[in-house]
Amino acid sequence: MRLDPIHLFSFYTKPIQRHMRSIHFFFIACLLVSTSACGKPRQEPTKANTSIIIGDPMDCGIDSMVIFPTGTCYLPSKEDRKKERTEDSGILSFKENTKEKGYNDRMANKEFVNNDENIFDIRNILFHDLNTGVSYPLLKDTAHILSFALHKEFSNPQIFYRIVMKDHNGDKVYNSADPVMLFTSDLNGKNLVQVTPNNEKFIDYFYYPKTQKILVKSIIDRNDDKKFTNSDETNFRELNIKEPALGREIFSKELKDSLRIQ
Repeated sequence: MRLDPIHLFSFYTKPIQRHMRSIHFFFIACLLVSTSACGKPRQEPTKANTSIIIGDPMDCGIDSMVIFPTGTCYLPSKEDRKKERTEDSGILSFKENTKEKGYNDRMANKEFVNNDENIFDIRNILFHDLNTGVSYPLLKDTAHILSFALHKEFSNPQIFYRIVMKDHNGDKVYNSADPVMLFTSDLNGKNLVQVTPNNEKFIDYFYYPKTQKILVKSIIDRNDDKKFTNSDETNFRELNIKEPALGREIFSKELKDSLRIQ
């Protein structure tokens, strides 16, 4: 059978057309994949710091015991390290504070502070008994400890801790800008008790020796702007030093609501 020129042309070009369509679809698929990839920011691999750093032994108020701060670092950039680090901050530790610098706990016998809270994350404290050789942690779970203060003047001697558990402002650093909670324990780290709730920032307390009571002052981020400022709402809780527990609010919600400006 003879084919006219038109059919003959079609007979030879159809395989080429099918091949060109396949190439065309291939390039479209590549373009779609490329566009999809470009639409999402490239995720650089991050490396979590799993190294546990144990600081130098420190005094806890008992001659036969020492304590070790433990934690890791936030892996800041070199620029952040230059800005934040002091010359002697190469090792994770608490530094003994002085009254001249201003105690966070102004009634403490001794206070120890993490001066590099934006660099180092102190997540626990290890207690070590020099007589028995036994070691144990303060916390069953990790937290973020900003400072601790020794109180031997109480009828029930204690350690007060400033601890953060919530990244309130979302900056991925647990520091003084977040809700700082007050915790207390015996001098040997036993019977740890939370005094203020997770959503309030502990700032001060007032001790009354005759009654062995403490009034704890805190700030509430009432406008939820993720900041704790002097214009935010304040709160007071009562703590019995002889029987530490979560502080009892001394002003009811109804009473505070009645004082609000309408």
